[in-house]
Amino acid sequence: MAITKEQDKARPTGTLGVERWVQFAYAACAVTLAWFLIKSSTAVWTILADNVDAVPEPNSTMIAVGAGLVAFISAVIAYRSTKIHTFVLEVCVELSKVAWPTRKETWSQTVVVLIVSVIAAIILGVYDAVWSHITDLIYNV
Repeated sequence: MAITKEQDKARPTGTLGVERWVQFAYAACAVTLAWFLIKSSTAVWTILADNVDAVPEPNSTMIAVGAGLVAFISAVIAYRSTKIHTFVLEVCVELSKVAWPTRKETWSQTVVVLIVSVIAAIILGVYDAVWSHITDLIYNV
């Protein structure tokens, strides 16, 4: 998987640059897939064991090993796929170009959102009270 000149320019400083985030994404997806497979396999096996006498109780160790192997193999296959790897690499390159806000900017924007939300709640509350009063007058007449 060759990195283009544009991708190389966007690399942050470090040993692996963007590639470390690509590898982290594959590892995170593998862990998430393994967790999902463990939960779903255990649930299905438990239902089968409860309803069918020939099915034994689920073996959590075997399920975890099997799910881990499936997740690892899936991650390796996805990593070796040119289309998938190129897509993930391009996403990481684009995310490395994002100008993330500072803590101060995030805090000030959060305060603005809270203030606007309170103002909107007050306006809607007043509108609701007035409308309720008007409808009470109409229906009581």
